[in-house]
Amino acid sequence: MFATRSLVVGWGQRAMLPPLTFTVRCGELWGLVGRNGSGKSTLLKTILQMIPSVAGRLEFAPDTRLGFVPQRNEWELAVPARVKDIVAGGLDADWRTMLPWRPRGAHARVADALRVTQTEHLAQQRFAELSGGQSQRVWLARAVALEPNLLALDEPTSALDPEAELGVFELLSELIRVRHIAVFLVSHQLDLLLERATHICWVDRMTGVAKAGTKAEILADPIFQKRYAGELPLNLRVPVEVARG
Repeated sequence: MFATRSLVVGWGQRAMLPPLTFTVRCGELWGLVGRNGSGKSTLLKTILQMIPSVAGRLEFAPDTRLGFVPQRNEWELAVPARVKDIVAGGLDADWRTMLPWRPRGAHARVADALRVTQTEHLAQQRFAELSGGQSQRVWLARAVALEPNLLALDEPTSALDPEAELGVFELLSELIRVRHIAVFLVSHQLDLLLERATHICWVDRMTGVAKAGTKAEILADPIFQKRYAGELPLNLRVPVEVARG
């Protein structure tokens, strides 16, 4: 779906991380991990072409169709918008929701997105009345309605309870299995992420780390193991030899 070639991200001409080279393909779930302030958001915004890169190249497949779910979605709760209107809004030009027309086949795409995200029963409900987990599924439905083959998400489970978090990750795994899409997401939930991820992109601005590879490759890195020793599931921890001086 896309590839980075010695991509350097930052602001202006100031690099934030070392160059990154990796390729994201359909059927893969990539997790972008790192501490707060490590450069995750800058890398994601560069991939989404919201900000320019400092150096290197970013290449997309000609048929890439991107769906994006940002970390925080704000909606005017005073507006009596129904769930199906929120989902359909993603199909409008320029992401506007008040246009008098919809793309051809829009109703079917909205219905399919609601079905896939298991939010059909919420279609007529006011968005303001939803729980955190329900609203996150609706934002996912909005992205799915675009029929993407690349889905990018920024902290899709932030502020959700454990059950809702698990539900979101299970839904993403199902989308990959059924639709063979690529998923690239930012997450701090290492336990859930590492159960399902095929690949990891790990960045750490403070220590100058920027690595990408299969989950096994990143887990084998002793620095990664040391950095996240207390957060990794027991079955994914690798004994790290302590240097003796």
